[in-house]
Amino acid sequence: RHSWLAMSDDDDDQGGGARVVFRDFTPEHEDALRKLNAVIFPIRYSDKFYVECAAAGSATQLAFVEDVLVGAIACRLELLPDRSAAKLYVMTVGVLAPYRDKQIGTRLLTHSLNFAFADPFVTEVYLHVQVNNLDAISFYTKKFGFIQQGVALHYYKRLEPPDAAVLALDLSKKRKSCPAS
Repeated sequence: RHSWLAMSDDDDDQGGGARVVFRDFTPEHEDALRKLNAVIFPIRYSDKFYVECAAAGSATQLAFVEDVLVGAIACRLELLPDRSAAKLYVMTVGVLAPYRDKQIGTRLLTHSLNFAFADPFVTEVYLHVQVNNLDAISFYTKKFGFIQQGVALHYYKRLEPPDAAVLALDLSKKRKSCPAS
């Protein structure tokens, strides 16, 4: 499998001594993911969100510590209008507060990026970040190479400020610069 990120997205013993286990999202995990999202995010996600998570296959990942869901990355695959390629949209990345600073979010994103990179049909990964969340913008741009493509005005309905930075990673360019293994 081709991977452009040196960091592993495999299971290991990070997580404060407890083993972190990563699993694909399946319908059996939906209730746990709904509860996790309710704790982490100020938004209630629709049923469609969870259908899209499942349809994205291994791009949507869950992080468990001792069988407790502590983090997740939720993705959606979007077919381009001409059906020539797809984009991977990162809908959410979240980790419960006690488990932050343990590289769990980084490893969730790494897994999803490696999943997208390995599929030549996926040409881009993109996401939205609230414009005042400078730490998150820096995380995506400095650590992973995302480029800010613009600002989506009034993107968030119930958040202040309502605007979102649109960040994207062009996988076609990354593939050209990455030696084949």
